[in-house]
Amino acid sequence: MSRSGVGPEQHRQGSEADATATPFQAREHQHIRYNPLQDEWVLVSAHRMKRPWQGQVEPSLLKTVPRHDPHNPLCPGATRANGEVNPHYDSTFLFDNDFPALQPDAPNPGPSDHPLFQAEAARGVCKVLCFHPWSDVTLPLMSVPEIRAVVDVWASVTEDLGGQYPWVQIFENKGAMMGCSNPHPHCQVWASSFLPDIAQREERCQRAYQSQHGEPLLMEYGRQELLRKERLVLTSEHWLVLVPFWAVWPFQTLLLPRRHVRRLPELTPAERDDLAFIMKKLLTKYDNLFETSFPYTMGWHGAPMGSEAGANWDHWQLHAHYYPPLLRSSTVRKFMVGYEMLAQAQRDLTPEQMSSSCTGLSRVLVAVATALVSAASSCPQAWGPPGVQYGQSGRSMTLCCPGVTAGVPVSWFRDGETRLLQGPDSGLGHELVLALADSTDEGTYICRTLDGALGGMVTLQLGYPPARPVVSCRAADYENFSCTWSPSQVSGLPTRYLTSYRKKTVPGADGQRVSPSTGPWPCPQDPPGATRCVVHGAEFWSQYRINVTEVNPLGASTRLLDVSLQSILRPDPPQGLRVESVPGYPRRLRASWMYPASWPRQPHFLLKFRLQYRPVQHPAWSMVEPAGLEEVITDAVAGLPHAVRVSARDFLDAGTWSAWSPEAWGTPSTGPLPKEIPAGGKPYTQPKENPQMDSPAPPRPSLLPDPRPLDHRDPLEQMAVLASLGIFSCLGLAAGALALGLWLRLKPDGKDGPQKPGFLAPMIPVDKLPGAPNL
Repeated sequence: MSRSGVGPEQHRQGSEADATATPFQAREHQHIRYNPLQDEWVLVSAHRMKRPWQGQVEPSLLKTVPRHDPHNPLCPGATRANGEVNPHYDSTFLFDNDFPALQPDAPNPGPSDHPLFQAEAARGVCKVLCFHPWSDVTLPLMSVPEIRAVVDVWASVTEDLGGQYPWVQIFENKGAMMGCSNPHPHCQVWASSFLPDIAQREERCQRAYQSQHGEPLLMEYGRQELLRKERLVLTSEHWLVLVPFWAVWPFQTLLLPRRHVRRLPELTPAERDDLAFIMKKLLTKYDNLFETSFPYTMGWHGAPMGSEAGANWDHWQLHAHYYPPLLRSSTVRKFMVGYEMLAQAQRDLTPEQMSSSCTGLSRVLVAVATALVSAASSCPQAWGPPGVQYGQSGRSMTLCCPGVTAGVPVSWFRDGETRLLQGPDSGLGHELVLALADSTDEGTYICRTLDGALGGMVTLQLGYPPARPVVSCRAADYENFSCTWSPSQVSGLPTRYLTSYRKKTVPGADGQRVSPSTGPWPCPQDPPGATRCVVHGAEFWSQYRINVTEVNPLGASTRLLDVSLQSILRPDPPQGLRVESVPGYPRRLRASWMYPASWPRQPHFLLKFRLQYRPVQHPAWSMVEPAGLEEVITDAVAGLPHAVRVSARDFLDAGTWSAWSPEAWGTPSTGPLPKEIPAGGKPYTQPKENPQMDSPAPPRPSLLPDPRPLDHRDPLEQMAVLASLGIFSCLGLAAGALALGLWLRLKPDGKDGPQKPGFLAPMIPVDKLPGAPNL
């Protein structure tokens, strides 16, 4: 029977019929893919990414983690659940798990009495490895030398435990979404007396492939991926990272050495250095994919060890699996439920689509944050002048003597004091621990070696971790926009800002995944170090996500802001505003202006304007909306200087109105009408030889409020009103006289007298009327 449940011939005929009907496209049509490493199949349904998401949304992963928490059992100097106190480590720290899943002395369950009820002995050791003494860093935020130290411990613990146990599983669960209950950077090492299920499947598949094809499965697979270049994410001199053809999780990756290597201890120093570099790069890409601390589960698989370590394991190739759960965003994850639990694995995003998403993240800024936040020693000098260390008020602080080797006992004093703060017999070596440091602890400290020589001086400065900055963005035209920011709280420490942006696109007809991103790219700060960055060449109808990260010696905090260019469009105010009088018209002013210089010279989008004006002695503004770049004010107050200002907005009403331009002043003309009107009826402009009357900035008159009401009366208008009243009066008198005449004509002389002929009687005899009876 074939994989589809029908006979081979039926399966072949059905497949051929389908192929002739519709051309297959991996991004559009569901299909199943084979995993040769674990002998499994996965259902790929890329078209399901088009469906709207109405399921569970995880809480935001962006939160501030304290650098050192004395109550955290993984921090240096903290007391663990079993009562043991951690050393004040400054690099990695390996210790036995206080709550192990495997113990070395577990009893044997004995023989089974039925083949359906079998149990065997399970013994082993569980350890915990802390990567770094700080709780607010992760592997992508650590330096390459710090990651190399982790790799060395992985290799050494594998070799130590592998001498007794056949399988040593190194794994890291990062993030609460993956069940990690402690944010301190760490991993676990479980060594077992048995080979786990997945290890058994990989052992069986790799052995079978080697036997059939004569070379290791993963060596051939790596060569094929390098040739096809469809799913590669990263490559280096000794390593390559790719999305497996059979990947189950949305952003799953496989880390492979280029050389045939069976186990971690076999890596050369150059390969270990390169591994630290490519791990940092890969995990930084993960963090930048959704601009969050990317959760994942990762683990190493190498050839079995223990009593059979000397057997032939050439069919094995060392590799690491990364299984991140995120699917669409930092808050939407993939769930392995339903069909996945009852039938087989299924994914919505093709591995090829995922690979293209990751390879587009080459410009990473978390690496820059690493240089600012993390350092390779416990005495970081990345901030401020040498010899200055920073801490958080109200928390424990560890100072280290910069002039001596780590671990060398020293004596500590306050500068200018002879009182001994901490002696060389404290057991803390070159470190000084200040519990719940406050402002009284700030200052300079001196450390001396056993012979009294000066070891070094350390200045302590206290402050607070960064908070999310307040960010706002504005577009002065439809091609560029800028963002500004300010701290939401004062940290009291030197602070820097990292800025980036990416373009958010919508799904297209080719079935791309929902909300793929382009970028991120750095947002250049203009000028460098300013609280403003500029994005050039933006697209008017696109949406962008802005990332502003505030970084100080105590950590980093990120603000994400989604903007669309059309919603943040706010032009600069119009320029060159001039106000001129119109000779002979004491109530008119002519205002003219120009487009702002920041608007494109040959705009595809025009601007519309609004103009406000008022006498300078009165607070109320009048407003009109001009049709072009000039406006004639026809109801100015004669004899009074006027203030005029203009603002602009996109003619399609995108964004908001600009700020008002600087005010320009002008006073209506008081002279007579000109003797000659130019062609076109346009008024004369103010003569240049008399600028003191109507220049944009005349001598300012008194700005005290005028209690008198505005006098809008004009002599010409008054004469026109009087003439109109006279005409209407004459017409009214004539109409009244006519009505009186008619009334007198029709009025009868008396009640008993004979009736006088009607008004029309002399003109139309009765017998001539049509239809009159013949009497």
